[in-house]
Amino acid sequence: MIEMSKKQALTEFHRGSILAAAERLFAEKGTEKTTMDDIAREAEYSKATLYVYFQSKEEIINAILLSGMVLLKKKIHEAIESHSDWYQAYDAVCRAIVRFYDENPTAYDAATGAMPLSQASDEAKKGVADIQRVNGEINEELAAFLVRGAAEGAVRSQLPPMETVLLFWSALSGMVHTAELREEYIGTAIGLSREEFLQHGSQLLLAAITKVNA
Repeated sequence: MIEMSKKQALTEFHRGSILAAAERLFAEKGTEKTTMDDIAREAEYSKATLYVYFQSKEEIINAILLSGMVLLKKKIHEAIESHSDWYQAYDAVCRAIVRFYDENPTAYDAATGAMPLSQASDEAKKGVADIQRVNGEINEELAAFLVRGAAEGAVRSQLPPMETVLLFWSALSGMVHTAELREEYIGTAIGLSREEFLQHGSQLLLAAITKVNA
């Protein structure tokens, strides 16, 4: 294992400090209203120093999103590997995705294509390419999970794995956003908590892709 040089470690420290400051501001003010001057002040750097590490706010946003995507990939992998039983692993994957949305809604929207990614500069384009690469790796792991389910007799084998993954994301994302925006209505109209609504929804998705027991 190659040890990180002192220069690399210092660079990563400064980049991490800037990204942490930006995340705080984005959560408080939103990405549109946050400026590079704001981020520099929050991180306690000069604006000139800030530009040494990031050329634009878009680069900062993409770096935060990439970090979130890598975390989502890790959480999904851990959920899949946490259970030998396919159905239990499926439940763990759904819970991990919902939990990730609660903690990282912006990164979640980037993962599902709901948030446009800036490609205004070459560096920003590289950041977007990295995000898309990790997104592809997540989808490939989920597709392999479906193939495993088909091999174990749980998932209907005629379903195209990657198409099913995209349909899964579309359906689950719709439910997650509905639960977020209409939590009060769901409670009064059908008597379910947000968690119960999402649990029922994930089971409906499961029923759509798995074999019906005789």
